[in-house]
Amino acid sequence: MRIAIVHDALCVAGGAERLVLWMAKAFPQAPIYTSVYLPEKTFPEFKTMDVRVLPFSRFIRNEIQFKLLYPLWLYGFQTLDFSNFDVVLSSSSYLAKFIRPAKQVRHLAYIYAPFRLLWKTESYSQDSLPTPKLLTGLIKRFIPIMKKWDQERTKSISKIATSCKNMANEIQEIYQLPATIIYPPVDISDYPITPDREDYYISVSRLISHKRVDLAVKACTLLGKNLIIVGEGPEIKNLRKISGPTIKFVGNVDNEQLKNLYSHAKALIFSSEEDYGLVPLEAQACGIPVIAFGKGGVLETVKDGVTGIYFKEQVVESVIESIQQLEKHIFEQDIIRNWVKRFGVESFISGIQNFVYSD
Repeated sequence: MRIAIVHDALCVAGGAERLVLWMAKAFPQAPIYTSVYLPEKTFPEFKTMDVRVLPFSRFIRNEIQFKLLYPLWLYGFQTLDFSNFDVVLSSSSYLAKFIRPAKQVRHLAYIYAPFRLLWKTESYSQDSLPTPKLLTGLIKRFIPIMKKWDQERTKSISKIATSCKNMANEIQEIYQLPATIIYPPVDISDYPITPDREDYYISVSRLISHKRVDLAVKACTLLGKNLIIVGEGPEIKNLRKISGPTIKFVGNVDNEQLKNLYSHAKALIFSSEEDYGLVPLEAQACGIPVIAFGKGGVLETVKDGVTGIYFKEQVVESVIESIQQLEKHIFEQDIIRNWVKRFGVESFISGIQNFVYSD
C-alpha cells in the first residue's frame, strides 16, 4: 500500500510534530508532505526523512512569517497531487486535513483538535492570536463562513482518528463524525527516573495565552516557590512582567536537557485546558507528579491523587491550594511511571496501522 503522510507545518518542536515522528516509524516508506519545514526549529530526526514542502516555503524563517501567509498554505495544500498513493494520512489541526486527493485515494485524518482559531477564538489574547492584529476584526467577520466550510470539508474525510475521548467528543459535537481514539505515545524507556529531586517546579509549554502559564507564574511568585519555565512564545514579555525572583525562564531546550529538568523537579504545573497534552505524560514517565487543571485531556492521562492533583478553576488561588496540597502528599515514583505504560509506543503504532490498513 502506497502511503503519504501530510502534516500542517514543521515549524516547532511540539506534541503534534513528535507524533508525526511516530507515524513515520509506523509507515517508514511514507514521504512527509508539509507546508513549511524549518529544520532548526523542530525535531532533528526529520533531517533524515523524505520531507516535501510547498512552493515559497524556502523564504520562511520563523513561525510568525509562516502564520502571516496562512491563505497561501491553505491553497497550496489543496493543489497537492496524491494520485500516486493509495492512502493519504493527514496529521492536522488547521491545514493538512483540507487536502483534496483524487477520488480513488483514501483520505484518513488524525485530527488533534477542531481548528482553535475558529472554534475557541476567545482562548487567545491579542498577543497570541495567530493572525496580524490589523486583520483581527476582518477575520472575526469571516469566522461563521469559515466554520461552515471547515465542517463541510471535514465531512469529506473517509475516517478520522484523534488523541483521546475529550477530542472525540468535540469532533462529534462540531462535525457530527465519530473518531477512533489512538493515544499519542511516550517511550518510557527514553525517560530517566531519579530519587534526587531539587527544590523547583517546572512548566513546559509554548508561551501563548491559552496555555495559562501566567497562573503558575503568579502562584509560585506569591508562594516564593522556584519555577523553571521551558518554552518560548508571544506571551513571554507579559510573563516576565508578573514574575518574581523565584521564576526562571530557560527558553527552548533540547530533549536531554528537558528530561533532566523533568526528572529533578518536584512536580509539573500544567495550567492549560489541553486537547490531550503529551507534556504531563513525559513528566510522569520521569516519575514526577502533575498539578493540572482538571479539564480536557489530563482527565485521561493524569490520575488524581495517585499521579497528580487536579485544580478546579483556572485562578491563581486554586493553583496555590493545589501546590500546598501536593507538598503534604507522598507520591510514589514507580506508581507514577507504571501508569504511563498504557500510553506506550507499541500501542500507538499498532493502533495507527490498524486504522490505516482496515476498511
